[in-house]
Amino acid sequence: MIVINTKEKIKNFWKAYKKNSIWVSIGNCMGLTFMNWVLFYFGIIDLMMAIFLTVLFPLMIFFVYYGRKSKHKLIIFKITLVGGCGYVFGLILWIFLGYVLIAAPWAPLRILILDAVLRGRIFLLLLPTLCVIAGYIMYRIGKKREWRLPSSDYFEK
Repeated sequence: MIVINTKEKIKNFWKAYKKNSIWVSIGNCMGLTFMNWVLFYFGIIDLMMAIFLTVLFPLMIFFVYYGRKSKHKLIIFKITLVGGCGYVFGLILWIFLGYVLIAAPWAPLRILILDAVLRGRIFLLLLPTLCVIAGYIMYRIGKKREWRLPSSDYFEK
């Protein structure tokens, strides 16, 4: 009887996953696309969102796979850090500041600006402004770290 300990099983699983990660990702994409169209069929999401997500899933898988196999990892890391993290932190700030400054019943801009259309436009223009500010902050953080890649097995060949 061969006894394999748990650590060995985990190591074997991740070895097999790394070798077949593209097939796992393609299967994941197919499952997500199928669920996307099921949600459309039941009327939970509209047609434009279903088409958008159908195009988005394969693009994300392509860019992640290309980013792992590319020789230009530093450039991809810079784009991800500045663009992706800037967008995520900008979105979080937008949700928080948008509520505090504009959407809440006691918000200062809600009291000062009585026109709902103008208030809505200010609310929407706050998003790209905060994303640019968050992207600049992420750029400064990356520059301070001298654009060192995170040490991880994910970036190893």
